[in-house]
Amino acid sequence: MLTILTLNILLMIVYLSHWDWNLYKSRKDIVYSLNEKTFLAMSPEGDYTTELTETYHKFIEWKINRKKLIDIKGINNLIKNLKTLEDGTIVHSFTLRTGILYSIANIFIKNKMTGVLSVNGLGYLFSNNLKAKVLKIIVKLFITRLFNKSFNKIIFQNINDKDTFIKYSGFKGDICLIPGSGIKLENFIKKDDYSNSKTKVIFASRLLHDKGINNYIELVNKMSDSDLDFYLAGEIDKGNPNSISVSELEKLKQLNNLTYIGPLNIEKELHNYDISIIMSSYEGFSRILLESLYVGLFCISNNIPGTSWQKEFKNSVLINNNDVNGFINEIKGFDKNNFSKVDADTNRDLIKNKYSNDIISSKYNEIYNQLEKY
Repeated sequence: MLTILTLNILLMIVYLSHWDWNLYKSRKDIVYSLNEKTFLAMSPEGDYTTELTETYHKFIEWKINRKKLIDIKGINNLIKNLKTLEDGTIVHSFTLRTGILYSIANIFIKNKMTGVLSVNGLGYLFSNNLKAKVLKIIVKLFITRLFNKSFNKIIFQNINDKDTFIKYSGFKGDICLIPGSGIKLENFIKKDDYSNSKTKVIFASRLLHDKGINNYIELVNKMSDSDLDFYLAGEIDKGNPNSISVSELEKLKQLNNLTYIGPLNIEKELHNYDISIIMSSYEGFSRILLESLYVGLFCISNNIPGTSWQKEFKNSVLINNNDVNGFINEIKGFDKNNFSKVDADTNRDLIKNKYSNDIISSKYNEIYNQLEKY
């Protein structure tokens, strides 16, 4: 752990998010890889506060209500936190919502900081939902007027989101594409045994409605007469208004043809399954899809911008429009006896050369080195 004196003389990079999970689960490997730099975490306290304290050089609590789109008290607390940072600090915001809150707070501080925004997916705000369309009009005012003043660079995870944002926002700064957050390959147990008697189907995700959990339940019910085993892995996200409720989860647990296993240690346990199902309505870049392909599962995904990169991989299928019957047909057609281990190894090589933590971390490092000169 670096001392406060050491922190004061080194360039600081603050990872900012309205959710502690984001800074630990998705960013810890980048922080570990770029260990010559000084990373601070700024987020609300939560289930991963201890891990953030151990992973980052310093943890700064951001008191914010995640359930509120615009939390005035949360913005005031963010202003207070930002005022404690040295001039020249790089503040890297994760998610569009965090970026909006940071850009508002940035109006009220005199510190000269360098802003970076990672948009993990345009998501709900850019969907066809009527409420989302109204919010989008409001948010556009922030993007057009404030983002140009707050961010030197914006990073997207897929080309579709990048092009949509450019067309919509009028942002005049630098925009780049980095596909995903990378995965640390050596941490994963690879699947090498496809001989277990029953095919195991896994849906691993945060338990949000827009992750397609209702579609998965429909699929499971339609295949209730099959000899396959169906599993659901993940947790309720109490701070997310799109999360399923405790009562909804209890109902899922009562289904005879579905086993709820709670949180899954992806790196150590995913290899126990055969088919990975991704039914999200939107993703920036599906991490569970990348992990499943690397481990060696057969992957069936809804065809959206955050999964369309799957086309370059073997042992995988894209389904248009989240068609449940399309998923069912692919599951029925899966034959583990004919599953290609050679193709699985080809997938791993592709991930190693294009999507691994080493590759992605080097891209982030290049950005930070460039911004250090500002």
